Amino acid sequence: MNETPGKRTWWIPGPEEVVFGCLISMILIGDSHGLLADPGTPWHLRLGREILVSGTVPRHDTLTFTHQGESWVDQSWGFDVLLAGIVDRWGWPTAVCAAALGLAWLYTAVARGLARDGTSPVVAVVTALLVAAIGGVHFLLRPHLFTFAFVYLTLRACQRQHERGGYWVALVPLYTAILANLHGGFVALPVIVLTAAFGHAISGTWGDPRAREVLRFAAGFLACLAAGLVNPYGFGLYRHVAKLLYSSGVTSLIIEYQPAPFGKPEAEVLEWVLLALVALPVVSSRRVDRYQLAHVLVWLHLALTSIRNAPFFALAAAPAIASLLDGLPILFRGTWKRDPRWSIWPACVTVGLLGLAIMGRGPGSFDQKRWPFAALPTVNRQPLATRMFHEQDWGGLIAAECQPTRRSYLDDRFELYGKPAIVEYIEVLSGGPTWDLVQERDRIDMVWLRPDRGLARRLFRSPGWRVVYQDKVSVLFKQAPPADVAAR
Repeated sequence: MNETPGKRTWWIPGPEEVVFGCLISMILIGDSHGLLADPGTPWHLRLGREILVSGTVPRHDTLTFTHQGESWVDQSWGFDVLLAGIVDRWGWPTAVCAAALGLAWLYTAVARGLARDGTSPVVAVVTALLVAAIGGVHFLLRPHLFTFAFVYLTLRACQRQHERGGYWVALVPLYTAILANLHGGFVALPVIVLTAAFGHAISGTWGDPRAREVLRFAAGFLACLAAGLVNPYGFGLYRHVAKLLYSSGVTSLIIEYQPAPFGKPEAEVLEWVLLALVALPVVSSRRVDRYQLAHVLVWLHLALTSIRNAPFFALAAAPAIASLLDGLPILFRGTWKRDPRWSIWPACVTVGLLGLAIMGRGPGSFDQKRWPFAALPTVNRQPLATRMFHEQDWGGLIAAECQPTRRSYLDDRFELYGKPAIVEYIEVLSGGPTWDLVQERDRIDMVWLRPDRGLARRLFRSPGWRVVYQDKVSVLFKQAPPADVAAR
């Protein structure tokens, strides 16, 4: 605990460092496999390797045999290159540690930003941890982690523009141009600027000064739209994002695009925060100003319609949450003083963890109970011409880890395949008559599934298929030669 501002010794952690420590512990110690739980991470690695070798971004599908050559946009090509550069040089633990440290620094910055704006340190820490807990639903080693960071930077730039004027909003087009080469979430940044323009417009008496600031926000919004074109695909990137979100029809099949699942553990903190935003104004001496309210309402709507937006809602709502909490009659709120200086611990932890990871001793690995790595040697021994039907979650694993490189049936790039193909795939997993149609059409001669799938149970009983590998995670079937089938 600090006595007065400016008296903290360099080795004593302050409020922001508590957030950093909590996040690192939660991500790397609490769930060391969590960041590598997404099926798309491996195919990002494969594409990054291809880009580094070819020097060009992919414009057609190169990963599957079912859609080979079809037009496709890699909206995350920059992330793919970074991931390949890190993993191939230092391994997965380094990539995991880098992502965990980035998240820890992000939410530490949230706490520090709130404290700088006048929030008491205790409330700043509590708010940052709540915001991080909501964002934790998407703590995965995927390109959207960059969107987390740029959303926060954009919110801060717009807040400074709102409070101080000037040209802070001019930073956002730069953020947009960078993010447009890392993740399709770049479209969130102009949304934030447009919301900020509306929030500023309704924040006080209308006059020439306010009108000038609104025009600056509007100019920033248009500049963001133009900055999004600074990518290898040009306007094609916008078409790709629009196809994914609207015309492909696949968002209804993707969990992260579903409404917030209230009543389930992953949405508990979000539910608490929403209830707090309703209840706190009754007992708090402070109120949410109109500018912050605009951001809260816009991102609350987006979070309720799609859980993938919940982390962005949390970042946007942080100032409002902190303000309401700071207005509560809490006696201990002022006992932890803010110091503008950092302690040495976050830097030491950062250097130490990265050093351990580079030496191959850091935390962060694939969960062997979830991913079928034990079956890979058997898969690798099969002829490359073998056409394999498999779990959708393992498509990226096949693309990145099979040696020699082989093509998969599909992966989690649903916008490439379209809704009918995904619905058909789901029907095939049950082992019904759709399997017969797909097997003949796609000339499938190998199947790799979880043992409890309906299709797996069917193939166990079929004389036309034999098991070439099986454990608790997966079972690999291969079509039996006609002579063997006849002998049975």
